Amino acid sequence: MTSTDGKADALVWVALIHTPGPTATSPMSKDPRFVKHLAVLRSLAQEGWLVAAGSFSDADGEGMTVVRVPHSVGIQKISTLARADESVTSGLFDVRIRPWNFAMTG
Repeated sequence: MTSTDGKADALVWVALIHTPGPTATSPMSKDPRFVKHLAVLRSLAQEGWLVAAGSFSDADGEGMTVVRVPHSVGIQKISTLARADESVTSGLFDVRIRPWNFAMTG
C-alpha cells in the first residue's frame, strides 16, 4: 500500500493465537461452534485483512491467524473482533492477541 505522497501506509500486523477453551470438544473442527470461527475468518478475508489462518499440525484445536490492517483500523479493532468471535465467547477457543513485527518475506 502506498499513499499519494509515495510513502508506504502504516500497517499493523497482528497474530491471533487460538487454543482450546474451557468447553472445547475433540475434534474441534466437528464442533458445531467451529462454523462461527470460520465466519469470522471469512469476514477478515472480505475486508482484505486476512493474511493466513490455520491449525498447528502438532496440537488438536490450536492454531494461528495473521492479519494485516491499516493503522487507522489498528489492533484494538482486531482485538474486539477476535474476542467477539462466538467460538471464543462460547468457550470453544481461547484467543491471545499479539502485535507482530513483520520483518521479512521470502
